[in-house]
Amino acid sequence: MACQAEHFFITAQSLLIEGITFTSYHASVVADFIRHQLLVQSASFTFETVMSDRSKVEFIKKAKAMGYRTYLYFVATENPSININRIAIRVGEGGHNVTPEKVHARYHRCLALLPEAIQATSRAYLFDNSGDTAELEAEITDASIVEYKIDEVPEWCKVAIEGLERLIDPEP
Repeated sequence: MACQAEHFFITAQSLLIEGITFTSYHASVVADFIRHQLLVQSASFTFETVMSDRSKVEFIKKAKAMGYRTYLYFVATENPSININRIAIRVGEGGHNVTPEKVHARYHRCLALLPEAIQATSRAYLFDNSGDTAELEAEITDASIVEYKIDEVPEWCKVAIEGLERLIDPEP
């Protein structure tokens, strides 16, 4: 990508990209560039991510350290098989595919990063989307006030909040 950066041009209102075949990888690099530019400009913004890469958590930490109020709306399912089945339906309807191996890897990586992401937010909302509709499971304020929204919280949510508690108070 660095060798193609000379094809990027910034005008007053636009980012122009010329002379390259634009791929999803390029799009992710451009999105990252724009996020960082918005941060530097102290602009209010939002972004969506699978959050399977530590760099996204580091970005949230950086934003909070710069004085941003950071909010996390995290949506997960009870297991990656639900996601794989939904992807198969999407592909059948003409949407893009993600291999089961990638789904499994991303699922576990993003859940492993979740406690640290919650710690970096002003407020986090955890939703379970295992059924037909997403349900708000918990709301966490300043990584310290946990408000459960339902009686039976899914295991992934319990594990995330326990991980957050270990980050805050590492002593058993």
